[in-house]
Amino acid sequence: MKRIFSIYLTFLSLSLYGAMGSSVTIPTQEHMKYTFGNHRNHLVKSMQEQQYYQSMAPMNEEDIRKHLLDEGYGVRGVKLRDIASELVYQVYATDATAKDIKLYVDPANGSILKMEPIQ
Repeated sequence: MKRIFSIYLTFLSLSLYGAMGSSVTIPTQEHMKYTFGNHRNHLVKSMQEQQYYQSMAPMNEEDIRKHLLDEGYGVRGVKLRDIASELVYQVYATDATAKDIKLYVDPANGSILKMEPIQ
């Protein structure tokens, strides 16, 4: 029963991330190339992955920082991520009430796709 529940949670989390709604989609071949395999510990592959994502993103990290600062968020960290073949900025920030939050931001227009509180 525990195993079935854990499998259910896995699929649920995948379905939630699949519905990000980013306007920048990563081609399937590149998604497979950078998602599968043990390249996370390989510095050159990680660098190539980040360079590829940056080449696809219309807004760079500095633009995202400025945009979120203008909206009243305190930005601590910004990183481009491939989530279910969609390119998004994962931003660790604080809101107006000084609560820590994780934002998923569209790299094309800077709109917030998803917001998660951090405990």
